[in-house]
Amino acid sequence: MDIAVIDECRNLSTTGKITFLEVVAKLSASHVERYIADLNSMTLSYYSGSGQMHTAALDLPARQVASSFRADDIKEAIRDSQQQRINYKIFLERITDAGCCHYEVYIAGRKIMYFGRDGSHHIEHFPQAT
Repeated sequence: MDIAVIDECRNLSTTGKITFLEVVAKLSASHVERYIADLNSMTLSYYSGSGQMHTAALDLPARQVASSFRADDIKEAIRDSQQQRINYKIFLERITDAGCCHYEVYIAGRKIMYFGRDGSHHIEHFPQAT
């Protein structure tokens, strides 16, 4: 794993200068297999297939995660993000307000799993590259 690429992706994401699919492509090329965004601690943990791990803080303020998981609100935030109507910071605020406490991105599996505090979840498959 290339920590410089990971840090670049994290910084570009939080400043709204890169899309999700661009992040995935860069992380995949850097041998990142999956990553977890913990919205309680505002950290991202990256994992390689060879067992390497890197955790870094998101430079964003923490928010209280809503107690009820509202999958429809999460899906709406995903669509708005995909269509670049909102940036990553707003996306995180919206999914946290919708009860997402963490999400896991599986690069090879091309899916993201969003989890609520009670184990509720929503699975979203990657959009096709355009």
